Amino acid sequence: MPTRKEIQDSLVESQKEIITYFQGLSPEAREKPCTESGVAGEAPWRAKDHLAHLTANEQDVQTLLRRVLEGDKSLPGNLGAMSREDMIAWRDQSNQTYVNAHRDDSMETLFADVVEARQQTLALLEQFTDEQLAEPAGGMFGADRTVGDMFIANVQHEAQHVAWTEEGFRQGL
Repeated sequence: MPTRKEIQDSLVESQKEIITYFQGLSPEAREKPCTESGVAGEAPWRAKDHLAHLTANEQDVQTLLRRVLEGDKSLPGNLGAMSREDMIAWRDQSNQTYVNAHRDDSMETLFADVVEARQQTLALLEQFTDEQLAEPAGGMFGADRTVGDMFIANVQHEAQHVAWTEEGFRQGL
């Protein structure tokens, strides 16, 4: 279980890395399609779309963490009743809807959104006791992961999107 300080440091460092990575891409690279969408018939994702998605993902994790603070570790709505395939399709569509809504946002706007979302996550972290961070995450995140791990999931998710973007650039779309 990561400590509060480890969580905070990881979140701060990861954000620096993400911003540095995306700022380091040329304007052409930011707009270049690099990965297929998870939704059939939708445009491939550009590096810029991956950055936009990171804000949505962080906000989704915040929603789950707020539920934990309220004492509810179950998945929201009917997500817990969905098959794995239906949940993946729902998640892919939700991700695509967010990316489509932010497709024309400037990089400055996308960076500001990522920074704001991370600040909200850090503020949310302060609302948890050390004991709560050490508790099992339960049904919403797996029995073997702690609530603290849910915060770290943002860092892992960001790294995965950078890897997918880089792989997409290498392979060409």
